[in-house]
This record gives sequence, structure tokens and C-alpha cells, in this order.
Amino acid sequence: MIKSLKKLILLLPCLLLSQYLLVAQEMHRVTGTVTDADGEMVGVNIIIKGTTLGTITNFEGYYELDVPSGSTLLFSFVGYRPAEYTITSSQVLDVTLEPDYARLEELVVIGYGVQRKSDLTGSVGHVRADELNTGVLTDPIQGIQGKIAGVSVTKKGGDPNAGFDIKIRGASSLQTSTSPLFVVDGVPGADPTTISPDDIESFNVLKDASAAAIYGSRGAFGVVLITTKRGAEREGSQIDFNSYVSTDFVANRLDLLTGDEYRDFVAGKPELASQFLDGGAMTDWQDEIYRRGLSQNYNLAFSGGADGTTYRASLSHSDFMGVVMGSDKSRTTARINLDQTALDNRLTISSSLSATFERNNYISYGGWGSNEILYQAFQRNPTDPVTDSDGNFYEIERVFQYYNPVNLVEQIHNERDAKRYFGFLKADLEIVTGLTAGVNLAYTRNDDEGFYFEPTTMYLGNHDGYGRRNYNNYESRVLETTLRYANTFDVHSIEAVGGYSFQEEFFTGFRADGRQPFLNYTRMHDLSLFQSVVAGRNIDSYKSSSRLISFFARGVYNYDARYFLTATLRRDGSSKFGVDNEWGLFPSVSVMWNLTNEDFMSGTGVVNNLRLRAGWGITGNQEIGVYNDLLWYRAAGTAPNFETGEESILFEFAHIANTKLKWEENEEINIGMDFGILDNKISGSLDYFIRNTYDLLGNYTVPVPPNIASRVWANVGEFRTAGFEAFVQAYPVRSANLDWRTSFTFLTYNQQVVRLSDDQFPWTRLQTGYLSGPGLVGDLNWTQIVDEDFEIGTWFMPEYAGLSNDGKFLFYTEAGGVTRNLEQAERRNVGSAQPDFELGWSNYVNFLDNFDLNFTFRGVFGYQVFNTTRMIFGNPIFLPTRNVLKDAIDEYDRGLNDNPKVSSYYLEDASFIRLDNISLGYNFSNVGRFERMRVYLASNNVFTLTNYTGIDPEISTTGLSFGLDQYNTYPKTRTVTLGVNVTL
Repeated sequence: MIKSLKKLILLLPCLLLSQYLLVAQEMHRVTGTVTDADGEMVGVNIIIKGTTLGTITNFEGYYELDVPSGSTLLFSFVGYRPAEYTITSSQVLDVTLEPDYARLEELVVIGYGVQRKSDLTGSVGHVRADELNTGVLTDPIQGIQGKIAGVSVTKKGGDPNAGFDIKIRGASSLQTSTSPLFVVDGVPGADPTTISPDDIESFNVLKDASAAAIYGSRGAFGVVLITTKRGAEREGSQIDFNSYVSTDFVANRLDLLTGDEYRDFVAGKPELASQFLDGGAMTDWQDEIYRRGLSQNYNLAFSGGADGTTYRASLSHSDFMGVVMGSDKSRTTARINLDQTALDNRLTISSSLSATFERNNYISYGGWGSNEILYQAFQRNPTDPVTDSDGNFYEIERVFQYYNPVNLVEQIHNERDAKRYFGFLKADLEIVTGLTAGVNLAYTRNDDEGFYFEPTTMYLGNHDGYGRRNYNNYESRVLETTLRYANTFDVHSIEAVGGYSFQEEFFTGFRADGRQPFLNYTRMHDLSLFQSVVAGRNIDSYKSSSRLISFFARGVYNYDARYFLTATLRRDGSSKFGVDNEWGLFPSVSVMWNLTNEDFMSGTGVVNNLRLRAGWGITGNQEIGVYNDLLWYRAAGTAPNFETGEESILFEFAHIANTKLKWEENEEINIGMDFGILDNKISGSLDYFIRNTYDLLGNYTVPVPPNIASRVWANVGEFRTAGFEAFVQAYPVRSANLDWRTSFTFLTYNQQVVRLSDDQFPWTRLQTGYLSGPGLVGDLNWTQIVDEDFEIGTWFMPEYAGLSNDGKFLFYTEAGGVTRNLEQAERRNVGSAQPDFELGWSNYVNFLDNFDLNFTFRGVFGYQVFNTTRMIFGNPIFLPTRNVLKDAIDEYDRGLNDNPKVSSYYLEDASFIRLDNISLGYNFSNVGRFERMRVYLASNNVFTLTNYTGIDPEISTTGLSFGLDQYNTYPKTRTVTLGVNVTL
């Protein structure tokens, strides 16, 4: 695939040359200036109608363009009425554009349709392709980070094989996923990672229940609608080529002792010197496992169309080499979108096919075991060499589970090969004027194979060896039919849609593993050579399916473009729930008052857009897996048959059946305002929301007997979330030499646990946030609590009270005294991992004719992180065997002589401000046959301002437990990117 792509790139000059050989038409040079009431306008789009040929105005509002005789020039700018002029001769054409206050015609994609932005009654966030973050995007979702109020996009570390977490308005649940529903080109449940960021036209995020209720049981945590780019009718084909190369490096490292610092410290401490074994080297183990990462991306797209047929085909390839040895990803994506109109444009057929091929190489770093690369590197004594005098990897057993991390990277193979296919065929027929019937068929198939191997030469040669192969398959089949109606009667306007949706999902897979390979050479590729394979333990497979059937309807009424009413109703039936509650009903209603069109607003002057919104709705959550409502058996190992003496498979009940298992539901109220002042030079939206999540789905413990199993899925518990979000956009400067657009996002919310149990299923507080590491023993190493009347993310632990005379940790007791025993310490509410508020600041600047500068800041404030890394590696108790942070020297000097223990001592304020993304570009237009060309330099994770002493203050706020900064997090990276975008 890479070779084929390189051939395409080499053919690009030939494609450029072919453009020069086109038969020339009679051309006219048109020049002029575009203005509005305030003067010259910068960045106005000027295209030859029916093509993508055109230009933009410079910082003096000036333009010039060669136009074929008889063509129409189209002048357009967001927030202004477009203007068209037919060209028959060379001329000076000065144009004045008028603001379009009332209509705000920008279309926003919503569930099963589109609406004008000015007509929205719910809370919807919208980001266009040209507003996305640039540079290295390992996940398309990264493009909207910091761009939409109420949408948090986070990622712990910089692993290229890990995705981003997206959380809308503090979505929370007890034991289910809180990820939003992704809808790609109208197909629900599609995987956004299979899309190249260069193929995305826009993101639309349905944030409140009144907007998301059209998706019923799948819209509980919001809906992200992704629209891909499609072709347009034009003369000839448009060719787009986008490419970048980027270098990545570790943004921040642990400040561990060097070999000389280790020796110097131990030499002055007789009690340590006698135990110290000097390995004779000076090794920076972070240098040994870290490397300079390299990422590159190539995207080639062709688009065009004529006579009712349009197309866009793209091919994209990306390589991401991680900054930790052994971690990388390559991905190739091909996509073609086809559209056809017929029957005098009454019939529209749309289709799409895409395929994604991905290869991954993984390393293990999530814990502190034998194979954990990061932990082994951090603990490795800096006097140990990497290799011995014979060139073999140096191994020594200073302590339990102490292994050379470079040797682990070299010997362990952990690979994945994935293939993903996606396609849909959609048809819309206008039966009579205003009445349109539609059908949508979609199919998704994801296959991935995993390969894992540990040779017998690991762990000082004292290892059985281990190999594993696994395969997973996912299929989704979607059928949706819709009937849409739209009409206007005098000052009354109505839009309605009703439909049926059927989606079936299938999951299959198997796993086989074994130990004691006869040959290391064949690795995991020939499992027949493994000498230890146990039936019932080393071979496993599965097959399951689920079905969702839905009926839905939405109606929108508009009176005189002033009063709007939207009502939706969806009825879902899911195979995941008990027979008594398979069907759920999810209604919503929202209203909007457009004060802008009221007579009393006509003379205000300053305010040119003001709309008030209110909405209520219920959405559901069904993300609990399958068969949890049924009583079923599962294998539980083997045992001798007492009658025959032969080995037999044991079975056990997985959990108890619950025919009343039903939907988890979110009820949400949203009150909002949209505004625009000073000719929309300042505009935005404000929203206040309250969400109650009730009938929480949980896997509860019940006594045995009288029950036949100890677990049952049930609906118990309630969470409440209340918050406020804001989006403000402004044009601080619009002059001949500088055009600056800036936007701010703000989010604050509070999550409370209302209840966790009832009379039938009592569930006391949940202890979460467990720590693991050397020196941490027993069941007291938990840090957070989920309990009634507490905020989710509450730190609940012993409060630090100092050190005893002999260097032991002291903690406060309930009686007001102090103790050195964790069992006797009082657990207190000492902080929260839930931020007080989040900010985003995005900027788009054009200056000096052809330069553009885009940058995005993001800040999270008012939360605490538990610095587990400092707790473990900042403790001098591990000297003189393991390596430690330089802070451990200070701890030694102040007398610390105790094992790591959980307390508020390691809790730190982690508020931060980060320059997430910055890019500087230079734009060329109409250079030869190039319509546009942009060369840019970009950087991600440029710098971070924080008082946090750990490597990275950023956390992912998903799940019930978060805020633990463990030493087992892939390091955050900083990237520098050089890229080019070409259109011809």
C-alpha cells in the first residue's frame, strides 16, 4: 500500500502538467475590492460558479481573477448574503456585501436531517473542517479538542495506539460506557477512527437531551455527527493533496538520579553503602527506551462531477512511530463517496465505501509487573549497563521482578492487524413537493488479529515462554426508512420526519495460547509447537449478537421566524433487556423565541441576534453487553469426574436472570441563549443544564444461598449533574493587514451521587482508585469514594499529619489524635479530581496578505491529582537497589523511613494552561494551475503552565475513578510538523 501511494505521489507532477494542456477558453481579467458597511473585507471567497476555481480577497479587500467568458462569479462570506455577477468582459468589479442577520443560513447537521443554525431549539455544537486543530492527529476526535463548549476531549499520555476520551457535559454512569454515539454520514454506531481527518467536512455535537432524544437509547451521553467531504459539479476534476512530516519527542521526563548522583549519595551513607552493588556503568534508562518519534501522512483526493453525478475519492496513509521503543502504528484508509440525482432532481442517491487497514505494535506499560517497560526503566539502577562485555543484554536480580527494559522490548512481540470496512447506500425520493421518502442501508465489518509471544530466553532464562493468537470480528447491519415533510403556509412553517430503524450487531472471536514453545524461532505463528496447552484454559471462543428496533418522529413548527417548537418521540426495543422491559419511550420537547425578528428589537442597533431556548428530554443507555438479563452457564475449569475419574469441564452460573432489567435513563433540562451584537462581531451561546441519570445499570452482589449465583444486573441508583457552558466568538480586528477571529469555550459542572441502592439491592459506598506498586500491600490502598451526597471523583483518604521521630508517616484519627497505622486513620474528604471549570481559547489570524496563524489554548482548573509516581519513586526506602527521584534525597534528609502509604501528602493541585496547537502557514493562490497551496509549520502540546510536580497534569475524567497519575502512563509528546496542502 505504501509503495502504491508513493507511485501516486510521483504521478502528481504529471497531473499538474496535464492541467496546462487543457484547451483554453476566452478569459477575462476581473479585479476589484469587496467591502461591507465598515470597509474592506478580508478573506471573502470568490469562485467561478459551478467549479471550485477561485480566490479570496487580501487584507485590503482586493482580488483579481481570470474568468471564462459567460461565467458567473459568486462572492460569499459567513454571516453575509452571497452576491452573483455574470462576466462577459474584462472589468473592475467592486462589490459590497450585506450582513444576513436574521437568517444565519449556515446549515447544521442534526439527527435525520439538517437545520439552519438560526432555527435550532436544542444545544448543538458545530465545527467546520477549517476550524479543526492541525498537525499530527492520531484520532480525528483530537481535531475538536478545546473547540466546543461542554465537550471535553482528553488523552492520558502520547501512545499512538491509544485513543482520545470524549465526555459531553460530565457524562457519568455506574458501570457502563459514557462515550457518546458516533454517527458518520447518517449511519449510527460507526467508528470515527476509520476516517482520515482530511476527509472530514464538519463535526456537529448534539449535547442536550432535547437534541439527542431522536437517537433514543443511544443518545444518553450525547451524539457526535461526522459529515465527510463529498464532490460537487464542476469543470474537470479537483485534486487535493495533503501531506505532513512530524517529529515527536518526550515533553517531560522523570527527574531520576544519574549513576554518579547515585554513587555519591550512597558513598556518604555507611548504612546504605554496605548494601550497594555498583554495576559499573552510567545509564540513563529513559534515554534507552525513549526515542525521537516520527509521523508522516499522505492524503490524495479526487473530486468533481457533472450531469447530476458527483464523486470524491481519497486515499490516505499515516505512520506514527511512538517515542517509546516498540510502539508504533500505521494506517491506510481508502474512501469513495458517490452521489447521483435523477428524475428532475427528485431522486437523490448517495453512497459511500471505505476500507481501513491498520497495523499496531504494542508495549506493556500499564502496571508494575515483569513486562512493564516504563516501570522497569524507572526502577532500574543507573549503574547497571545495558549490555555485558559480550554484547548480551545485562541482567541481574537486584530485587523481585527486576528486568532489563531494553531486553523486554527486543524480545516480546505484541502485534495487531486490523481491517475495517464500512459502506452505505441511501436514496431519497421527493414524492410530491415537500414530501420525501428515504431509505438507508449500511454495513460495517471490523476484523482484528492479535499476536503475542514471550521467548524462553526471558527473565534470566528462567521462563517457560508463552504465545497467543486471537481473532475478533464485529458486524453491524443497519436499515432505516424515513418520511420527511416540509412546507410553508404564509407565516407558518412546518418540518416533520418519521422513521423506522433496525440495527443488528454480531460479535465473534477466538483465542488460543500455550506455554513451553519447542522453538522460539516460530514465535506465536505455529501454536502446534507449544508443549503445554490445557483444555478449557488455553482455548476460548465466543459468539453473541444484539438487536435494536426503533420507531421515531420529530416535528418542527415555526411561526413567522419568531417562535419555534420542536418535539421528538422515539420508541426503542433492545434485546439486551428483560422481557418485561425491552421497549422504552424517549420523548423531548424544546422551544425557541427569536427576539431578533420582533418589532421592538428593530431599532436596537447594537443587538442584531438574540434567541432564547429551553428544552427537556429523556434519553436512554443500553451499553451493558449482551445476555445480562438471562440466566446462563459458563465454564469454570476442570475437575475429575467422581464416577469415571476422567477430567471433566465444570460449569457455574454467570449471574442471576432479571426479567425486569431495563434502560438506564437520562432526564435533562436545558435553558440557553444565543446572541450576536455589533453586526455579529461578537456572538455566542450560553447554556445551563440539569441532568438526572436514574435507574443506573449495575452488577450487584447478592447472597448465595438463597440465590444460585452471587451477581445480578439490576437498575438501582441515581446521579445528578448540573452545569453551565458558554461559547463566545469575536472579531477583535478586521483591517487591511490583519483579520483576527477568536473564540472562547467555558464549562463548569457538578456531579453528585443521589443514591446507590434500594431495599432489594443494598450497595454501600464504593471504594475506588486503588493503587498498586512496590511496598503497597493489603486492602487499604484505595483513594476515592462513590457514595450518596458525594461528588464523583472525591478523594477520600487519611490526612497527612507529619512524620514520627523514627521517620514513619502519621495520620489524623477521628478522635483528633494521630496514628502511624492506616487501619486506625480517619478517612476524610480531602479534595476532588473533578475540575471546577474548563476553558478553551481558539484563534484564527490572517495577516500580511497570505499568512495565517492558528493557535488553541486549553485550561483545566480547580482539581487535585494523586501523584503516585512521587509516592513510589520519591520514597528513599528503595535505596540502594532501585532508582528513585531526586526528591527522594530530600525525603531521606528529612528522615522518611517508611513504606509508601496512601495519604493526602501526595495530593497536588493540577490546574494547568496548555498551548495545545499552533500553526503558521503561507497561502498561494492561482499560481499556474494551482488553485490553492498552503505550506505550514505546526506544533502540538507546545507548553504547559502548571504547579503540578508530576510529568503531566492532564487526566481523563471518564469512569467513576480518575485523577491517579501513576508511573505507568505513556509519556506525553511534543510534536513539530511541516506540511503542505495543495488544490488544483
